[in-house]
Amino acid sequence: MLRSFISTAAAALVLAAPAVASAETQPDSFAYKGVSYSYTTETKGEEKIVRGTAYAGKVPFELHIRKKSVEGTFNDRPVAFTLNDVKKLGIAVDAAK
Repeated sequence: MLRSFISTAAAALVLAAPAVASAETQPDSFAYKGVSYSYTTETKGEEKIVRGTAYAGKVPFELHIRKKSVEGTFNDRPVAFTLNDVKKLGIAVDAAK
């Protein structure tokens, strides 16, 4: 269950990351299923990096979004999944952004 929650939270972050592509390194936030996330994004080559916190700054995360996969940490625990896994949750993702 915890793994599912972490994956869902990380997938929500993947969803939000393209929305702020034009505001790189500017802090942004959103809420998903009652949880508030605050984060910044930066692009390094073909990779988008999303860093921030959830749960009022108590849970850190860092995600590295690549063309087909996402890897990183959420609450200091490793997460890794494909963008197809995100789509299976019903979240539309455009990896080109």
